[in-house]
Amino acid sequence: MYRTAYVELNGTHEILSLSKTADEKVFTYKNVDFFPHAVMSTLTEILNMRYERVIIDFGILNPNTLKEFMRCDVRIAVCTISKWNRGSLNRIIELFNSNKITDSESVKILFNLVEKKKTINHKHFKYPVVGFPYLEDPFLINTSLFGTLDKISERN
Repeated sequence: MYRTAYVELNGTHEILSLSKTADEKVFTYKNVDFFPHAVMSTLTEILNMRYERVIIDFGILNPNTLKEFMRCDVRIAVCTISKWNRGSLNRIIELFNSNKITDSESVKILFNLVEKKKTINHKHFKYPVVGFPYLEDPFLINTSLFGTLDKISERN
């Protein structure tokens, strides 16, 4: 088992729903240390805590967080494929394109609630896309997901 931290840099504090109290700076759940109130200035401190794996939730990527996102070993943009949310997918691809992130190995796009691997063509750039099925409890992973997990966790 890897020593793992989950850092919520997006300001939503949604991960606090796993905690017993709403004001914890860090809490542990299922052997993962969660940092629900992290900000960019505390990220370096967390990264120096010698975790073997650090998952950073940037929320909606923007020019202010893109540089730190691109420093990650594995870069996954989680999107939804729904028609009413297509604008967010277009914005993230435009952000990548405007920052000349065009190499398909640089970023993976992970779609929730789908099961088949697809490729999205956006203008003349292709980004690898992995579908990920809905999970009632994301902490209960069964062996049928191992292949998908291996695919999305490959280093860029």
